[in-house]
Amino acid sequence: MAENDLMPIGRVAQWFGMRVPALRFYEEQGLLTTRRRNGRRHFDRNDLLRLALVRTYVEGGMLSLDEVKELVATEPTTDARLLAERHVSVLREHASSAAAALRLLRHHIDHDLPDQLSCPRCAEELRDRLARFTRRRGHE
Repeated sequence: MAENDLMPIGRVAQWFGMRVPALRFYEEQGLLTTRRRNGRRHFDRNDLLRLALVRTYVEGGMLSLDEVKELVATEPTTDARLLAERHVSVLREHASSAAAALRLLRHHIDHDLPDQLSCPRCAEELRDRLARFTRRRGHE
């Protein structure tokens, strides 16, 4: 796609695995801007990059649409920086939990475990997770 080429909304929706109404909703919420050609919405390369950023934040699952809007604003604010800093730690914890779940699931599949709690490797992982949960809540 050349820098000044425009892509119709239907193709953009297909590329991103989305429905056209979702892209229209993002535009209505101020998350995206589109160009009009013959009355139809089109995206240029920068619009696609912005949509990739919005989808990355949305798929991360830890940000509201209002927070995403603030983070992708064309004129960043101090609040956006503080919001980003706050969410870095939340996303790190989320990523850590997802990685632990992935390890346990892979181990369960690879070793055809009928009971993960009786597996020494799983039990060790779960003891570590339990310690993290209790430390995070202020219990030892």
